Amino acid sequence: MLKILRTFFGGYQPNYSKLESMGYAIIRLPRPIISVLNSSQGFGRIKGATKKVGANYSPVPVCVFRRDNRQLLWETTSKADGSYAFRNIAVGLECFVVAFDPNNQYNAVIQDKVIAK
Repeated sequence: MLKILRTFFGGYQPNYSKLESMGYAIIRLPRPIISVLNSSQGFGRIKGATKKVGANYSPVPVCVFRRDNRQLLWETTSKADGSYAFRNIAVGLECFVVAFDPNNQYNAVIQDKVIAK
């Protein structure tokens, strides 16, 4: 019997046992597959770290925007060590990154003219 290959993504959590009982093969990949849907997406990355008075600081909300049209591309929260990373950004795309102090003690910090590599 031929089964149609389906891909689940987004906020959907599939019921793996039900899919297997219906004859679907479940392939678990070590890393998600990145697909390019528009000119802002690609295989580039932007990485950095959030710091407060020179020491790593976390968790901090961090956003990345296209510089040419100020479009929000991705949002994340820095890890326990203060590091953050954005993937699935077009290589060579010029961006700016904004980090917000969750305790509202400091103004937002902006890193401008960041190029996705």
